[in-house]
Amino acid sequence: MIHVVISIDPTTAFLYGIVNNLKEKKVPLNVIEIHPSDKSYEECKEKISTVESGSVILFLGHGQENQLYGGESKEFVRKPIFKLNEMGVFKSQYLILLACDSADLLKSSFRQAKMKKSIGFGSLPTELKEIENDKMFSNSGVTQETLEAYKNVIVELVSEVIIYGHKKECLKDFIKMKEFLTLLINKKINNAILQDKNENLGDLIYQMKYQLVQY
Repeated sequence: MIHVVISIDPTTAFLYGIVNNLKEKKVPLNVIEIHPSDKSYEECKEKISTVESGSVILFLGHGQENQLYGGESKEFVRKPIFKLNEMGVFKSQYLILLACDSADLLKSSFRQAKMKKSIGFGSLPTELKEIENDKMFSNSGVTQETLEAYKNVIVELVSEVIIYGHKKECLKDFIKMKEFLTLLINKKINNAILQDKNENLGDLIYQMKYQLVQY
């Protein structure tokens, strides 16, 4: 069983593709949705706090180096659902954070929060305004079309590594999971550059690989 925590937000709606892919492959799931409301935020916190110790938790949503965000809508501005000093809710869990700057968040919280294992990412720009604020890509000419392709790559990569972990019964072996994810990322980089002739896409995927961490 893998517990998928997903923030319901127009800008992260594409991540539901991961949930759908896992369901299609019969991966046992418990999906916890963080909807854009204070009530849903609190309910999600309670659900996560009651997840059995030693479980695999996959978080899908926005983040910064000091917090993870919940859902957002036109009427409800997203807020932090877990700040740095609240990461202890994941104590004794196997945590995968698919969120921007989650690598830094884990670096700062891993020992104090006492997670068993964790995987995090660096910058994952999926909107043009994020590209504009990214030092590496602000002047690269990344288009919306390239971002859509990048989002598809993210969904494919995370889906494939979870399905692999389920089939090989190694979901909790994060060293092996990270190695397999890195292998998949390398293939995606080659495809982007050699087949699609899209250097910007290749660079985006490479950054994902370069900033990937496992603790």
